[in-house]
Amino acid sequence: MKKLFALNTMSKKLLFILMSVALVSTATVTIVFSAYEIITSAKEEQIESLGSLSKMLSPNITTALMFDDIDAVQELINPILIRSDVISIMVTSMTGEQLVIAQSEDENMEQSIEVSTPLQLDMHDYGILKIRANNSYIQDRITFYFKFIMILMIFTFAISLILSLLLRRRFLNPILYLAQTASKITTSHDYSLRAKQLSQDEVGQLTSCFNAMLYNIEQRENSLENQVRLRTNELENANIQLQQYAYQDGLTDLPNRRYFYEKLQSLVSIKEMKFALIFIDLDGFKEVNDSLGHDYGDLLLHQVATRLQSCITTKDTVARLGGDEFTLILEGVNSPDEASKIAEAVKSSLMQSIKVKKETVYVTASIGLTFFPADGLTVEELVRRADQAMYLSKNKGRNRYEFFSYAIEEKATEKRRLIEEIRTAIVKNQFELYYQPIFSIDGKSVPKAEALIRWNHPEGGLIGPNEFIPVAEKNGLINDIGQWVKSQAIQDTVQFNVLSEKTIQVSVNTSPLEIDRTGCWVDEWIVASKKYQLPANTILIEVTENTLMDPDSSIQRQLKRLSTINIDIAIDDFGVGYSSLAYLQRLDIDILKIDRSFISDIESNDNSIALVKAIITMAHNLDVMVVAEGVETQKQYDLLKLLACDYIQGYIFSKAITKQEFMKKYIIPIRNNT
Repeated sequence: MKKLFALNTMSKKLLFILMSVALVSTATVTIVFSAYEIITSAKEEQIESLGSLSKMLSPNITTALMFDDIDAVQELINPILIRSDVISIMVTSMTGEQLVIAQSEDENMEQSIEVSTPLQLDMHDYGILKIRANNSYIQDRITFYFKFIMILMIFTFAISLILSLLLRRRFLNPILYLAQTASKITTSHDYSLRAKQLSQDEVGQLTSCFNAMLYNIEQRENSLENQVRLRTNELENANIQLQQYAYQDGLTDLPNRRYFYEKLQSLVSIKEMKFALIFIDLDGFKEVNDSLGHDYGDLLLHQVATRLQSCITTKDTVARLGGDEFTLILEGVNSPDEASKIAEAVKSSLMQSIKVKKETVYVTASIGLTFFPADGLTVEELVRRADQAMYLSKNKGRNRYEFFSYAIEEKATEKRRLIEEIRTAIVKNQFELYYQPIFSIDGKSVPKAEALIRWNHPEGGLIGPNEFIPVAEKNGLINDIGQWVKSQAIQDTVQFNVLSEKTIQVSVNTSPLEIDRTGCWVDEWIVASKKYQLPANTILIEVTENTLMDPDSSIQRQLKRLSTINIDIAIDDFGVGYSSLAYLQRLDIDILKIDRSFISDIESNDNSIALVKAIITMAHNLDVMVVAEGVETQKQYDLLKLLACDYIQGYIFSKAITKQEFMKKYIIPIRNNT
């Protein structure tokens, strides 16, 4: 009703003005041209006004389309219908699909003007905004000027011109002002600007709606800005956390392995740069972890990190590579004396007791030092050589530091080459079993023999076990070698006992690393024995004392399983380990082999004689036979006979010989004599 009242008021004003103009107009032609100009400009102004309105709305509608916020688009276009000449406002996709539309309730009004504005942002098209308006605005102007022309014939040209100018100023200036304001907002994107309401008519109402629309747009923009600001802060915080996770050790808060390698790479890239690289490996850390638990181990590492930081300056770097390995980068240090002071400070600091919760623990450090560029020009060379120096200090007794030397690298290269050659030897079957006969105490019969592995190296010739077995044990190759020894020894034993009229028992050494808690090594012996139909009591497995330290463990059950398939057990190198005589009687043992260190002293050391006698007496009381190893002289042999030893093994009778020689000397002659 308010709109109708305002419209009637405006119509009455227009009628009164037209009647006044008609009374004073004197020149019909002049008035016609004036009317034509005003009508044309009115149409242009209407188009310009709609275009400005469309351009003003397009950025916000585009933003809403980017976020698929259709409701926001609807809110933005609905206020435009308040404008009396607007029929509909429609937003379509680039394919012509209608997305949002707002239509006037007056469906009978015909369309005369359509303004289309592309919705673009950053060179991307999101749709088209179309505003359709009727010709009521222009029709009113035509009616007005028709009456105006009829009346102007009565009035003078001067009054007619003045009145037309007054009309122009009265009706068009507010719209022009509104269009200018919209253009300014579109250009500056400052939605806090507002248009002044210059009248209370339709233009005034349009101004009020325009300001309300600006308020909604401003609120929407502020909301979007707040969301973007919040999301930006979240992303910045996430980037900071990712940076910390990428370069910081979570346990000690030190730089981690990635930071360490990138730091090294940046330093070696600097011209004329000099620095020392120190590798640190904790001694005794595993014992703390195993005895107190990983929580204590983690706290210990944190305190170690603190102590290491106290040993260096602010320009130096301490990092944790992982586990109990740490590194120091001492920039500008190129002198062994300077580096030694730091290494000595680290060693002394770590030797001090460390309080972890209520426990007092002790650790030491094995330290290796290298220098850039003296010891390497690349990160890989420096790290490898610092690691080699650290392992040298560990092998020399730990709790010390060593500088890298090329002799270390040569030794490491030789070791690596030896490991690869051992792998090749396993694949190409380059190993061979030698047999050292074990004589009865009378020195006449050979009821037993010990299988000893040899390596027929294609270039180095025959290599004894002491040169490659320790390397194989440290590098996870002993199980493969043990499998081969087991299979070959059983096959040879079967062959010996087929050819010999008397039982020949072959003893086979078993590495402690081959013996597992689950008893798989026993399963392998059982399978191999059945496969080759091994005669009873023809295999003697030799294990060390330390393997049997815990008689209540699964090893006791495993030995009983071997006894059930008639495989005997011997304790090798007896007397130098840590076995308890109290539990020896509970183990199913068949043979004790006295270590050669006792045998070599019995000629000159009465204590050695007493010990050997005690071992033999104890073994016999337990119904266990005794083998003396390393017998080389006649006097040793005579003393062992007096002490009632059961078997003799050593160079006094024979060294280890090939399988063919053993068969030729000790099996075939026995068969022939029989």
